[in-house]
Amino acid sequence: MMHIKENFFIEKNQTEYILKKRMNKKGEEMSCNHLGTYSTFREARDAAIKEMIREEVNKEKSAPLHEIIYMMKQKYQELSGENHFFCKISWRV
Repeated sequence: MMHIKENFFIEKNQTEYILKKRMNKKGEEMSCNHLGTYSTFREARDAAIKEMIREEVNKEKSAPLHEIIYMMKQKYQELSGENHFFCKISWRV
């Protein structure tokens, strides 16, 4: 299982990549929700980015639309930049 960022993980089996989100606190036995199945790592990574952006937008429910759009663009650039995104990945055996 590969830790992406925050509570998001990607697990690979023989044919697909599975996006998961940790649902419990650190230190407890890990339990994850299955968020989706994808045929490539890039699709799984993009889905993880969209989920992180969705969570961030949901935190800012009362913000004006122009602020939310700006925040979404900033978050996407932060998370999708090749150097920034891949340095956050850590392998877990």
